[in-house]
Amino acid sequence: MRVNLLGPVELVSAGGEAVRVGAAKRRTVLAALALELNRVVSGDRLLALVWDGAPPPQAKAALQGHIAQLRKVLDDGVSLVTRAPGYVLTGDRDAVDVFRFEDLIAAAREADDEAAAAQLTSALRLWRGPVLADVPADQLREAVSARLEELRLVAVQDLASRLFRLDRAGEAVSGLREAVDGHPLREPLVARLVLALHRTGRQAEALELFHRTREQLAEELGVDPGPELREAYQAVLAGDAPPPSPPPSPPAPVERPTAVPAQLPREHRGFVGRDAELCALEEALTGQDSAIGLLVGPAGVGKTALALRWAHRAAGDFPDGQLFVNLRGFDETEPLDPRAALVGFLRALGLSDSQIAADLEDQAAQYRSLLAGRRVLVVLDNARSAEQVRPLLPGSSRCLVLVTSRHLLDDLVVTEGATSLQVQTLPEQNAEDLLAAALGRQRIEQEPEAVAELVELCDRLPLALRIAGARLASRPRWTVQSLVDELRDEQGRLSGLSLEAGRGVHAALAVSYRELPEAAARLLRRLGLHPGTDLDSYTAAALMDINVVTARTHLRTLAYANLLHESMPDRYSRHDLVRLFTHQLAATDSEADNAEATSRLLDYYLHVADAARAHLSDHVRPFAPPAHRPASSPELSSHAAALEWFTLEEANLGLALDIAQGGGQHQRTWQLALCLDAFHFRRGNRLDRLALCRIGLSAARELGDAHAEATFLLRLGSTLADMGRIEEAVRACTDAARLASGDRHLELAALANLGYCLMADGRLDEAQERITEALELAREVGDTRSQASGLNNLANVLLAKDRPEEALRHATEALGLFGSVAPTKAHTATLHTVGAANQRLGRLDEALESYRAGLALAERLGDRYQEALCHRAIGDVLEQQESAEAALPHWVSALRLYRDLRLADADDLARRLDPTPLHPNPLHPAPR
Repeated sequence: MRVNLLGPVELVSAGGEAVRVGAAKRRTVLAALALELNRVVSGDRLLALVWDGAPPPQAKAALQGHIAQLRKVLDDGVSLVTRAPGYVLTGDRDAVDVFRFEDLIAAAREADDEAAAAQLTSALRLWRGPVLADVPADQLREAVSARLEELRLVAVQDLASRLFRLDRAGEAVSGLREAVDGHPLREPLVARLVLALHRTGRQAEALELFHRTREQLAEELGVDPGPELREAYQAVLAGDAPPPSPPPSPPAPVERPTAVPAQLPREHRGFVGRDAELCALEEALTGQDSAIGLLVGPAGVGKTALALRWAHRAAGDFPDGQLFVNLRGFDETEPLDPRAALVGFLRALGLSDSQIAADLEDQAAQYRSLLAGRRVLVVLDNARSAEQVRPLLPGSSRCLVLVTSRHLLDDLVVTEGATSLQVQTLPEQNAEDLLAAALGRQRIEQEPEAVAELVELCDRLPLALRIAGARLASRPRWTVQSLVDELRDEQGRLSGLSLEAGRGVHAALAVSYRELPEAAARLLRRLGLHPGTDLDSYTAAALMDINVVTARTHLRTLAYANLLHESMPDRYSRHDLVRLFTHQLAATDSEADNAEATSRLLDYYLHVADAARAHLSDHVRPFAPPAHRPASSPELSSHAAALEWFTLEEANLGLALDIAQGGGQHQRTWQLALCLDAFHFRRGNRLDRLALCRIGLSAARELGDAHAEATFLLRLGSTLADMGRIEEAVRACTDAARLASGDRHLELAALANLGYCLMADGRLDEAQERITEALELAREVGDTRSQASGLNNLANVLLAKDRPEEALRHATEALGLFGSVAPTKAHTATLHTVGAANQRLGRLDEALESYRAGLALAERLGDRYQEALCHRAIGDVLEQQESAEAALPHWVSALRLYRDLRLADADDLARRLDPTPLHPNPLHPAPR
């Protein structure tokens, strides 16, 4: 079976019969896969090619349908295989006419005139029209048509030259005439047709063709005919028609150069690690036709060093030479013009300056012609854009290209099928090895802790590590610790990682910054005001005071330039040295602008955190709208969404709280503290809750806000009670009840918390009185959730009084009330209480059922404290029912949660699991 692409897309059976492919999109899929024969084409790239870069929502399903239909019609040695991350069409090169055409052209160059004429004629007969004539995908067609059309025209010219020498000029006329009709200003073609007409006795036609071409050249290009066409004209006038000499201008074939270029620079001394990246390059590029490798990463990450290490290893596989050029895409000077790069390559391939064409397209054609059929490795270092790279891509399928860039260069992935590899910073051990290469292993081993810290201060970035190593190597009396002490100061770290000549991390980042569009550059400066290491597009929008769609565009621009990297969908992070660089950039804006942006940032976090806590806490009273209400914010429509947002933003919210507190912004401080407390309450983190309550309480008192003060006293009381500090807890809740006077809901919360604290202190009668008062008040104000919580608290008091039957009745009533409201932490606690009452009554199956229901709800709500309690209780029941072995997995889970939450219960459970401290236990790691 054959796939024909040189014209309309055709599928032909082994018997020569046309096989119906079907829809235009299906023909496009077949063409895209056939052009990458025996190479995997990712699903994303196929979608981009088939739908011209804009696949609709249903495109993935449609693509899978086309793949399934193609598999039904493919046979006889051509098959379509699913292979991560996409699909591959497998078969011999002869199965696709494009590759048959290329192979015949390559074979003709090595053959004598008779054989070459036959091979070139066979190659040209494969053409049935324009490449991919019936394929609607412009991107796919444009990516291959220019190269193949160039090869076709070179073949027509070469065939004519061969036929002239065989005295068969008449056979060349029709092919030349068709080619000239399509390219009337291509002088090498016209010159050959003039000579072919003359040799077949049609001098008048030959002269008319020359004069017509001369007029067109003058009208359209403003030039006279070149030397080759003028020589052909003179030959007609003289009645002589010698075979044409090879023309100096493209795209006539050029003789194989006698010299084999070997332009690879020496490898970087002290290269370390990168085994995974080298293996990935080997797997992606070795043995592949027309392979293009793309190494992308931030400034100073070692892309060039990695490219040269792989290129030197692979050089033996490219006997026709290795070409290298630094495209200077991110130097202080202007990027290298592709024309200059091509001139250098053409000289290296054997052309003299007089033979090199003047314009870019003709130079690229010469370059492709010289490399056709040859096996050459081309390394394009420090590329700025796909446009800079594209003219330097060989046409030969036997050549391999390796590109390095700070930019992602997605265009090359989509249109040229490049394989992209992100180059990350070095692992810790490799980073230390790099320092050892500069300083010697002995000096490194003398200060292991200082070396480890230096590695992190350098962000494990090879450029920074090399500079640090060079500074220490030139100062033998310095200790590593002395440089660490200098670099700890964030204000001077970037200057400390720079060389006297001005080269270094700051200079490298500055070049990337200067090349940014203005809006993206402004966002990078604004990021200097953000205290964290990562953020989403909504946060960026708040900093810039723009909508989220525009913010996403700017963030993608920064990620494209490798100043940020997308750590997860719509979330971007930055390396620490980039963070310090953005701090310096932010200082170039006015203080007023920066203060306004910081206020917007704090109000954004406060606005979304307030919306999120509404899903995590009972009786939430929304804050008044902030002064800077964000234009865009994430939709948190569920408990799970709110918990996920808090989890992602926990560190940023803590840093925002630091900014508010440090700036004396008491209102924002207590409000942010309250929102974070809601999250930590749900997660069961007692120590963090304690710190937050104290911060919020202090800010509320500074403001003289009695309501806020009472709110934090209540939260402080319950947290202290959970930590076993009962006397302090009772005092805090008593003070809260006093301040809450007049606010029924706050009074209700104060009574409930006071009852809880008294119960924890063993003052069960007083606790029952306060809880009963709270329960009555909840019924009075119609608060269902508080009624249910009150009943559960009452049940726990009754359990403590050893009255499990009454406790079970109250807890069951509470469950009924919880069934009418959205599930909360109190609902999970009540399921635990029902389990405890049943367990006390000896109803172990019922107890286990309640505990397991409580565990499932706690996991769904992200309540790790209740998860721990339920795991512990399930283990206890299983021990009673079966054995300690059955209980062990649940006890282990409970212990891990206790330790994560830093609860005193951990020690008790650990002793139960391993009562003999002398014996090692997997839950108790041996001390180091």
